[in-house]
Amino acid sequence: MTPPHRTLAVLATCAALASACTDSAAAPGPPAGAPALVDMARALGRDVVTSLQRGYVPGRSGEILLVPEPWTVVGRWGREIRGPDDPRTSHATPWAYHQRVPIVLYGPGYVRSGPRPDRPVDVTDIAPTIGSVIGSSFVAPHGEVLGEALRPDRMAAPPKVVVVIALDGGGWNVLERWPEEWPVIRSMIERGTIYTNATIGSAPPLTAPIHANMGTGAYPRTHGMPEIVGRLPDGSIDEVYLSDGDPSLLEVETLADAWDRQTGQRAWAGLLGFETWHLGMLGHGAQLEGADPDVAVLWDRDDLEFWVNEDIYTLPDDLPSGDVLAERLRELDRTDGALDGRWRGHDLGDPAIIPGTPAFVEYMGAALRALHANEPIGSDDITDLLFVELKAADFGGHVWNMEGEETAAVLRAEDRVVGDLLAAIEERVGPDGYLAVVTADHGQTPNPATTGGLRIDRDEVGRDVDRYFGRPIVQEDSPDDLYLDVEAMREAGITLEDVARFLGAYRYRDGAAPGTDLSALPEEVLDRRVFAAALPGPFVGRLTAEEIEALGPGVHLEGDLSSPPPLRSLDQTFR
Repeated sequence: MTPPHRTLAVLATCAALASACTDSAAAPGPPAGAPALVDMARALGRDVVTSLQRGYVPGRSGEILLVPEPWTVVGRWGREIRGPDDPRTSHATPWAYHQRVPIVLYGPGYVRSGPRPDRPVDVTDIAPTIGSVIGSSFVAPHGEVLGEALRPDRMAAPPKVVVVIALDGGGWNVLERWPEEWPVIRSMIERGTIYTNATIGSAPPLTAPIHANMGTGAYPRTHGMPEIVGRLPDGSIDEVYLSDGDPSLLEVETLADAWDRQTGQRAWAGLLGFETWHLGMLGHGAQLEGADPDVAVLWDRDDLEFWVNEDIYTLPDDLPSGDVLAERLRELDRTDGALDGRWRGHDLGDPAIIPGTPAFVEYMGAALRALHANEPIGSDDITDLLFVELKAADFGGHVWNMEGEETAAVLRAEDRVVGDLLAAIEERVGPDGYLAVVTADHGQTPNPATTGGLRIDRDEVGRDVDRYFGRPIVQEDSPDDLYLDVEAMREAGITLEDVARFLGAYRYRDGAAPGTDLSALPEEVLDRRVFAAALPGPFVGRLTAEEIEALGPGVHLEGDLSSPPPLRSLDQTFR
C-alpha cells in the first residue's frame, strides 16, 4: 500500500499534469482562494470519484466534470422558472439519492425467495446474472453474477423468457416517497430477491449511459456512452445515438448481441422504450456482422407515433394506434369530473406533458400486450429476451417533481403494467418458465426549496466562464460537464485546471439565472459555493485505485455509496 503522504503527492502531480495544456504565462489563472483539484477530489471522497472515473470517456466526455453541492440542481431554466414553487429539476449528480436503485430478481424456478443481500452491487451485474441462468457465454467487462439470488436447485432447463424492466427515474428515493404505489413490485420482492444496496455503478446518472450499463455489464469508460450527448468522432457535440437511433458508438456487445450470435439468431430479442437513449439495454441490432434486426419500439414525441431506425431494428406492424392513446387521455381527463382537456391542471394536448401521464403508461402497456400477443416470445425452448423501459415517472418528474401527486399516479400505472406483463408471460410459459428483473436508471431530485438546495442556470455558468477568461472557450454546457475549445485555450494559455478551480470557487450570486431576484437573499446564501467539485476529466481518468482510496470517505453524507441505505418501505414489508 502506498503511504498516504506519497499518494497525495501523486495526486498533486496529476493535478499539475491536468493543467499542462500549454505555457500558462498569459492565462488569467484561477481566482484567489480557489480550491485545489486534490482538495476538491478529497471533499467528494472515494465512492463519488470512483463513479466519476467509471463514467468518464476520454475524447467523448466533457473536459470539466461538474459536481453540484448536494441538493443543488443545475439546468437550463427559462425565465419563467424562478421562485421556490418551481418544480423542475435535473438529476445529473453522483450523490446517493441519484445513484441508489432497486435490483429485484423474480422467478420461482430460478430465484430464491426472501434474501435481502446488503453488499454493494450495481446494474452492470444484471447482464452476467441473466447470462449465467440462460447458459450464455457472455462475459461482462465489469459486472458479476448475483449468485446468492439464484436457487442452487434451479430448473435444469433455462427460462423461456427473461424480461428486464427499467423504471426510468424510479430510484429508491422516489419509491420511498410513494411506498404504497407499487404493490406488484413489492410482491416480487417478497417472493424473490431484492438487493437493497444497489447503485447504477457510474456517474453521471443519466438515461443513455446507465441503460448501456445494464445491457453490456460495463461502465461508460468501456462501453463508450458517457452521457446523452457527447463529443462525436468528427469533433461535434451531439446525441451519442446520433440523429437516427444509431448505436454504432456503443463500443462493446450487449448480452442480447452475444446471445443472438450464440443461438444462431434463433433467440428473439426486443425492446420497448421511449427514446434512442434506451437502446443500450438491447444492443446493436443488425449492425454487427451476421446479426439480425432485433425488435425495437421507440416513441416519436413530435409526431406522436412509434418509430425506430428500420435499417438496424425491426418495428412491428401491430402496435396500438394514436387513437388508443387519445382514448386513454380522454379517460384520464374524465377522472377529475370535467372533460376539459386537463389533468390536475396540466394540458393533455401538450406533447411536453403527455409522456408523463398515467394515460401514456397505459398506452405503453397496450404496446407491450401487442408485442407479447404478436411476437414469438417464449414460443420455443430458446430463451427470449424482452427489455422494457417505462419513462413516465422520469418524464413527469422533470415537469412536476417527484414530490407531486402526479408521480404517485404514474407509479401506480407503471406497477399495473408490470403486473399485467408478468401475468401474460406466466400464462404462456408457466410460473417456472421465466425470469424477471426490475431496476431503475437513477433517482430524482426533490424541489430544492424543500432541501435547502440552489437552482443554478447552466448557460449562465458557461457564459461566466467565457467572461472570466475573456474569450469564448465553452462549446457546450450541461448539468454535469463542460465541453471546452481546448485548442483556443492552448493558444490563450488557459489550462483545464484554471477552469476547474474557477468553478470550484463559483458562488450562487454568479450562477443564478438572469432575472432572478437576489435582493431578499442573505449574503451567506449569495456567497455559497455552487459546486462541491469541478475536476478536469483527464485528472479523474488518470487516478489509480490506490490514489482514489486515499481520498477517504469525503465530507458529504450523500457521498456514501457503500453502506446500505435505510429503506422504510422494505422494513414494513419484512418486519
